[in-house]
Amino acid sequence: MIKYFLLLSVCVIFNSCLENQKKNNETIDLHFLNTHKLDIKNGQKIFNKSCITCHLYGTGGAIILNDKKNWENILKTKTMQKVYTNVLYGYAGSKGPMPKKGACQECSETDLLDAIEYILSVNRLSIRK
Repeated sequence: MIKYFLLLSVCVIFNSCLENQKKNNETIDLHFLNTHKLDIKNGQKIFNKSCITCHLYGTGGAIILNDKKNWENILKTKTMQKVYTNVLYGYAGSKGPMPKKGACQECSETDLLDAIEYILSVNRLSIRK
């Protein structure tokens, strides 16, 4: 029964990511990305509430929190807008799915941006160039 539940959960998350992959390629208004005053403490709170599930140990292929090399690679290969839209809409990556809004449906746009910046700040990186 537990195996069935886990398999069903993975299928639902993966399907959600695939549906949202199309939205990832759309142009959306991200004006607040450059104007939002980042709140690292809020980002840590959001990380501990939701992101930690996958990003602490790399569950489902997620990049672990303190893997600076992989986070640097993300910032080299993706724009700030792309990183954000991957989190907002979900992403079916080669190593595994990123659920829509990091599975934090109640998180606001700025909560998500703060969480991204918190993860990067742990590695002495920033989404802002």
